[in-house]
Amino acid sequence: MVSQAAMRGQRVVESECRCWNLAVWVLVTLLGSLFLVAVSVLMRLGECVCVWGGKLSAHLSKVRLVNGRSQCEGRVEVRYNDSWGTVCDDDWDMVDANVVCQQLGCGVAVAMGSSSHFGQGTGLILLDNVDCRGSETDLSQCRSLGWGVHNCYHYEDVGVTCREPAVVGAKGFEVRTTPPRENSGLRDGTIRLMNGQNACQGRVEIYYQGNWGTVCDDDWVLNNARVVCQQTGCGTAVSAHTNSYFGYGTGLVLLDNVNCHGTEADLTKCKSLGWGKHNCGHHEDAGVTCTGSTTVRPVATESQRILWGTYNTQATENIPVTNASTTTTVTTTVQTKAIPEIRLTNGNNSCQGRVEVRYKSFWGTVCDDDWDMINAHVVCKQLGCGPAIEAKTQAFFGYGSGPILLDNVECSGNERKLSDCFHLGWGQHNCGHHEDAGVICAPFQSLSVSGRDFRVTASIPTTTTLPSEGTVRLVGGQHQCEGRVEMFSDSEWGTVCDDAWDIPDAQVVCRQLGCGEATAAWGEAFFGPGTGTILLDNLKCTGMEASLHNCSHISWAVHNCDHTEDAGVTCSLS
Repeated sequence: MVSQAAMRGQRVVESECRCWNLAVWVLVTLLGSLFLVAVSVLMRLGECVCVWGGKLSAHLSKVRLVNGRSQCEGRVEVRYNDSWGTVCDDDWDMVDANVVCQQLGCGVAVAMGSSSHFGQGTGLILLDNVDCRGSETDLSQCRSLGWGVHNCYHYEDVGVTCREPAVVGAKGFEVRTTPPRENSGLRDGTIRLMNGQNACQGRVEIYYQGNWGTVCDDDWVLNNARVVCQQTGCGTAVSAHTNSYFGYGTGLVLLDNVNCHGTEADLTKCKSLGWGKHNCGHHEDAGVTCTGSTTVRPVATESQRILWGTYNTQATENIPVTNASTTTTVTTTVQTKAIPEIRLTNGNNSCQGRVEVRYKSFWGTVCDDDWDMINAHVVCKQLGCGPAIEAKTQAFFGYGSGPILLDNVECSGNERKLSDCFHLGWGQHNCGHHEDAGVICAPFQSLSVSGRDFRVTASIPTTTTLPSEGTVRLVGGQHQCEGRVEMFSDSEWGTVCDDAWDIPDAQVVCRQLGCGEATAAWGEAFFGPGTGTILLDNLKCTGMEASLHNCSHISWAVHNCDHTEDAGVTCSLS
């Protein structure tokens, strides 16, 4: 018979064994869980490393464009693990869009946008914070957060519009009559300078595959300008201009991030992103001013050196000098104050518009620093218009081009012309063309009395019929039912910002114009930038409103936009 002490000892041993078995089981379970977690993390890290390193060869994605007018336009969708999903627009730019277009065999990107262009997608959002270098052959080779990792909603789905370089003309529209390259007589890389005061100054345009295009001003410096001046036979570079100094170009932006040493034979020998690859708009077109190759250089007086640089040029003039009844011809250096002309441009009549003055042979704009009604009164009086009604600032009548000739103008009101007012000096300023000054004057009319012309001193009311408040028109399209959306309000035409602009908003415009159904809602000044006031922003139409001003929106003329964001539409014409 086993003693009670022995039995108690056996039970203690069994209890300890059970406790030990439980501890081992718990430990093994924990280790197994940790192992699975580690494997999962390593797999995710491995995937991310592949994505960020651009080596995702096992997951080369298919790409498609949805909801556009062709297979080369639409919302970007990618396929991963047998599922289609969208791409978020965080960090999305023209370099990324170009990769998509090239992957699809659709040429180069000419526009990009958000879901307002091509509608919101459904299902997964597969890529976010895409960052391409431009040399990738597949979107999945670009850097990103990884498949399915994002912080986005479908209203941020990105879209692109692609075009073949050989069939894109002004404003991004197809040109089907482009002459063959061999018949044009020009080789790729040929340079011309546009919109300057002479052949050695202007916006840089370059020829490629039958089309002229512009150069973006990213990294645009004097070394780049030197190459352009040498290539065009225009001597040495004086200035490398940015911010569309010589006005907006049209068509393609062909080069971006140009980086020259300054000794290259032509601009194509410099480093760049490649033909048609960019993240720019025409508000960033590059320009140059060169000394010129001729023996007659532009006059460079002290007050003008800010425009032309400090190269040594003297103006010589034969001046007859009378001394003791004899006339002697001498040659002397002359610096005379030019008498400028003045004009108003881009207004609805000759008595309103952007103020432009002429100095020597140059037309230029006036900066709006200190611009007020007294200055406007002098302008109106000099032009023979009626009294000043408004002094406009912030490029109300659109961006000018060329030099900014006057700044900090301060008139007393008694001056006969604007150049008699105080100013910093010809060509001296700290402005951009977004600060071009303008005026609105009352018109004058000439009356004939007793056979003699008299100019009346009060404005005569005209009988022209103004459009009604809220009238809409489309500008810059290929037909009357396509273009930039402009609305008439408070006696002027203005534009609509593309923030939240989508198909329901476009639908209201098309119906208001009798142009059938909306087929596209465009943003980012697809039909070119407008001028004047931006009247509406953050429009939210249901699509059933009778006119655009009946839609929900923030206050009139309250916005955070510029004219590079002007909205447009394409209607069905039915």
